Amino acid sequence: METFRTKRGRCVLTDDELRLESGLYLQARRYWEGNKPLLAGYICLYGALAVAAVRVVRAGDWRAIAVGALAVTVLFVVGRTVNRRRGVGSADRIPLHDVESVAAVEGDDWLTRPRFVVRYWRGGGVKRRDVMMPSGLLSYGESEFERAKRRFRERGIPVETVRPGDADESSA
Repeated sequence: METFRTKRGRCVLTDDELRLESGLYLQARRYWEGNKPLLAGYICLYGALAVAAVRVVRAGDWRAIAVGALAVTVLFVVGRTVNRRRGVGSADRIPLHDVESVAAVEGDDWLTRPRFVVRYWRGGGVKRRDVMMPSGLLSYGESEFERAKRRFRERGIPVETVRPGDADESSA
């Protein structure tokens, strides 16, 4: 059983399947392992947002509460829609014999993170599952991306490296 780190946890490659394990704890652990100041920044930001929310609620500013709730709802719905379209939240277990291809999409450190686009057979058609990798801002980001490519190839799955725009066009 081979594993590599992903954005939200880890990917496990067994003899039979590709399995993605994720969660908030695993994602925080990834930041702890790779960039403690970045994790501290996230914690401070979320703490400041929580304090601001409590102050607004205690003040009884119902208009601000409504606007904040609407903003959170819109961001949540848009995020879920984008993730669903890209296949981020789809199949967490994919049999290796169903995998058609894997494209390794290199990101840049600031705007996009590296990812793998796994195309696999399901329900009579080809589906896609994006496996988001750790950011290049983390100390192990680039080495983990290369390690993941090696792991796929060791399982006999060819990996093609593509530019970010090319991966989206080829999977449409």
